[in-house]
Amino acid sequence: MHNTKKGFTLIELVVVVLIMGILASVSVPYYYKTVETSKATDSVAIGHMLGNSNRMFRLDQPAATVSGQITNTCNSYTCASVPATSACRLIACSYVARQDWNQSSYNYYVCNGGNGGPCCANSGGERGVSCTRRGAGASGSYANWGYRFYDSGRCEAIGGAPDCPKF
Repeated sequence: MHNTKKGFTLIELVVVVLIMGILASVSVPYYYKTVETSKATDSVAIGHMLGNSNRMFRLDQPAATVSGQITNTCNSYTCASVPATSACRLIACSYVARQDWNQSSYNYYVCNGGNGGPCCANSGGERGVSCTRRGAGASGSYANWGYRFYDSGRCEAIGGAPDCPKF
């Protein structure tokens, strides 16, 4: 009769755990970057939409300028009740669909030159710039990611964000 024990030795288990730890330490940062890049791509799409709606608004109303942050408060206005220079005019007057702006991974601003929000100040004074900036939930190297969208349709990555995707 042979007395063989089935199972793993302690050394074998330690080696397996060590290999799994090394794989996790390499793959987790790539996973987080992929998630952040996906959020940034969504932000670029919404930023382009805001930039286009801002240009359409200015074509319809050339004398009017709007600036400021887009938040859920904008969803409660009607076109007749929104302040004349508020960026909320884009939503209230149906240039952009209502959505849950506060749950987004990014903050959205519509700029009139340097006015409108924190990422508008470096726009070079260009009128009608729409820009996005990372929300408060970000951390690490992703916290400063953002994009600027110019009247010409050009997109500029700021804060180390990935280049603007081509649509």
